[in-house]
Amino acid sequence: MRPPALPAGAALIDKYVQALGGADALAKITSRIEKGKITAFGGQQFPIEVYAKAPDKRLSVMHAPQGDSITAFDGQTGWLGFGGRPPRQMFAPEAEGAKLDADFRFATDLKQLYNRFRVFPPEKVGDADAYVVLARAEGKPPLRLYFDKESGLLVRLIRYQDTPLGTNPTEIDYADYRDADGTKVPFRWTLARPGGRFTIQVDELQQNVPVDDAKFALPASKASP
Repeated sequence: MRPPALPAGAALIDKYVQALGGADALAKITSRIEKGKITAFGGQQFPIEVYAKAPDKRLSVMHAPQGDSITAFDGQTGWLGFGGRPPRQMFAPEAEGAKLDADFRFATDLKQLYNRFRVFPPEKVGDADAYVVLARAEGKPPLRLYFDKESGLLVRLIRYQDTPLGTNPTEIDYADYRDADGTKVPFRWTLARPGGRFTIQVDELQQNVPVDDAKFALPASKASP
């Protein structure tokens, strides 16, 4: 007996866009501020804020006892700040991942970012059966996407970073999707990479609020070379 035919990758991406509320609804959202808690370091919890602005700016601030930990992408440059030390620019492979995370229109941009999609049979992600799509494009690492077979929502993303020691995966699981201004937004995401794992749970969400571009910029006077 032949296995059932798999849907096309482009069709799964279209279903994902629709599941989020549709392209028109998504286009009406231009900024997002999320506040919540990050659980990491063996169960420790810290407050976190995530600021995002279309088309490609993102900044997260984790408030830890030793100082704030900042991850940012200003549209061109990715940078990191830790506990009051001088911030530094990301290395190119790090910045590629940050650029992807910062793409405010990620769902509707997918078919422009990647041009080859290979679909694999469903795998389990938590309780969900999810189609697996391997997305490729020239000059960038592949991206592995897991779409819930029933809802169409993205439940897992794996991106890859080239390092001198090989390719490192970063796995992000998305859950607790809720309605917000005519769109669906994941209120929980878990990020796992070889160096560790953490979960962010959003408690408060605001969309289409003013966010100054300067918020995302690398502090030039303090930047390390």
